[in-house]
Amino acid sequence: MPETHGERSHGSHAAAATEAGSVRRPPALAPHIRRHLGHTLRAFYPADPAEPVGERIEALLIRLGKIG
Repeated sequence: MPETHGERSHGSHAAAATEAGSVRRPPALAPHIRRHLGHTLRAFYPADPAEPVGERIEALLIRLGKIG
């Protein structure tokens, strides 16, 4: 196995296992920060995209109940 010099694999940071075997998760954002991000993103991106979304985004939107 090649030496990685302490670099993480290309997997998700949220799924990185610790030495004890537990999964580390990033800290949750405070509600006021999530609201601010939501307002900012809604103001920046139009409600109806000019181009069709990709299959992965469409599947995510369906899961979130936004379309379909």
